[in-house]
Parts: sequence; structure tokens; C-alpha cells
Amino acid sequence: MSERRSIFILFIGLMLCISLWRISLQELHTEYTSYDTMELLNNQKNDTKSNTTSSNVVQMSTAPFEQPSKNDANALIDLTNFEYLINQAACDDFSWHNNVNGIDKPSIVLILVHSAPKNWHKRNVIRETWGQKDSRARIFFLLGAVKSSSMQTRLKQENNMFQDIIQGNFYDAYRNMTYKHTMALKWFVYNCPKLKYLIKTDDDVFVNTPAVYDLLEAGFNDDRNLIFCYRIEEARIKRTYRSKWRVSTKEFPGWYYPPYCPGFSIIYSRDVVLRLYRVAQQTPYFWIDDVHITGTLTQHLNLTITTFGKYYMNGTELNDLIHGKLNLLDIEPTFLFAEPNLHEEQIRDLWTIIGNSYR
Repeated sequence: MSERRSIFILFIGLMLCISLWRISLQELHTEYTSYDTMELLNNQKNDTKSNTTSSNVVQMSTAPFEQPSKNDANALIDLTNFEYLINQAACDDFSWHNNVNGIDKPSIVLILVHSAPKNWHKRNVIRETWGQKDSRARIFFLLGAVKSSSMQTRLKQENNMFQDIIQGNFYDAYRNMTYKHTMALKWFVYNCPKLKYLIKTDDDVFVNTPAVYDLLEAGFNDDRNLIFCYRIEEARIKRTYRSKWRVSTKEFPGWYYPPYCPGFSIIYSRDVVLRLYRVAQQTPYFWIDDVHITGTLTQHLNLTITTFGKYYMNGTELNDLIHGKLNLLDIEPTFLFAEPNLHEEQIRDLWTIIGNSYR
């Protein structure tokens, strides 16, 4: 009898531990901190901003974009006191332009790279390889706020050296990635609305910028209604508590996400940026930015995602190219983006190969 009672007590204790573990996971994303003396805007409860579903997108017109309202400048989805801690000059600044034979030629594409504050070495690799200066484009790194004053000082020093960091005052965390993605759209709308394209990418990605610039400069898909990426279809929603990407049925019902773009590389045409920004600002927050912006909102706007197809280089091809088993000239069409999660050496090796081909 005592043995049964011990087993029963052990069972109850085990169930209690599991319950506490689940509660701790559910509450993990509600942890927010302040950025030194200034109050971070994400001190709002996460359970009020992570409740978007595919059915509660604000019903609004898909008419051409209008000039943002005055209140919009300091708004970022549900944040009402948004501001840039580090900012850059707008595209109309003369320094953006390239004078060729007496003709002033502006850039055609803005590249905004999602980067974590501590990833200074990854930013340097990009600056030294595919992110080198080109009159056809400007490249900036998008960051959120940090807890440490010493880290913020270092970021300011880095920006003073390179003038290529844009930092918002929401805390930099993976649960805040939708703020960062929407900030990319916002920065384009307010600072570069005359450019033809926006490329959103990550700091562990290789972009074949010479090929990308040539393609965009020649004109691509009539320069309108373009969302160009590695399209994902029928992605099952993760419900297990073991997954960092767990989403509850309250946050997003159903079994599958709509077709969407993984965020490692996306090309938006100007009109799509304007339309996505407009609806993103009026739609409840959902923390998986790829799904929210290029899935739910794109579907709401009745936009079609164009997949990379042969313009994407997978890991096998990448390794074969780096190790000389594949010749760049044999790749047709020329790849634009490589598989993400690359190491520094891989990015440098790819850039050397690309550079040699353009000599």
C-alpha cells in the first residue's frame, strides 16, 4: 500500500514539474528589459501583441499608398513612441547619388540587413565582401536596442566609423523580429520611396550583389507587384513546447501557415513595400515576422510570391563551388542568393570567386 502511495506522490510531483515548465516557457517571451535610462517601448505585455491570426487582419483598402499620417512617424505597429537611436541620411541626400558624365544617377536598391548587436564581426565580413560600395545600392544594418551602456557605446563607435547602422528603440530579441522587419519597411517608406527595390536579408547570408544589381538595373518583372524569395509552402505550425518557434492556437489557428518567404533574402518592389507597410501598421502583432509580413499580410493584399528557383544556390552547390568541383560559369542562370547560416570563411571564399569572374 505504501509503495502505491509513493508511486502516486511521485506521479503528482512529475505532473506538477511539467506544468511549471510549460508555464515558464509560455512566460519566457514576456521578459523585457530597459535600455539604461530610457524606457524601451516593448514594455507592453507580450500577450497583447502576439495575438494575430490569419483571420484578424485589419480589413482595409489595397489602393495605392498615401502619405503616412502625422502620428505614423512615431508608431511601429502597437508601439506609439518609436524612435531611432541611431539613424542615417535619407536617399534624397546628394551623397547617395553617383555622377556619371555629368548625369546624376541615384541608387536603385536599398539593402537592409537584420543583424544582432553583438554580431559586429558578421557586419564587417559583409562590408568587406558583397556589401562593398556600389553606386546602384546602399546597405544598412538594422538593430534593436541593447541593455548594456557599454554595448551601446560600441555600436555608436562602429556607426561613427562606417555610417551604416539603423537602430530602433525596441529591445533586440527574436520575439521582436516583426518590429525590426516593419522598421525596414518604414525606413524605406520615409527615406527611400523613390528607389525601385528593397532587399531584406540577414547577416549570415551571401548576396551575389554584382548579379543582383545587374538584374535589377535591367528591370525585373515590370518593377511592380514583386515579392521575390525562396517560397515556403505548407509549413506546419509548431505546437510542441520543446520548440523555440512554438505558436499557440490562440496566436495562430489551423495546421499550416500560408505561403511565405523565409527572411534570409527577400526582394520587394517599391509598390509592395508601401502596401505592406500600410497594412502592417494597422494589424495586430504576431512575432514570427516572415510568416506575418510575407505570409498573412501578403495573402491579405492578394500578392503573389515569386520563388527564387534557379537563382538560389543550395548547400551542395555552394560547397562544390568553393572546393572547385563546380565552375561559376556552369551555373545558369547566375545565382543571386546562397543558402543561409554561412560561416565567415564561406562568405569570403564566395566573394573571391565572384570577384575573379568579374575581372
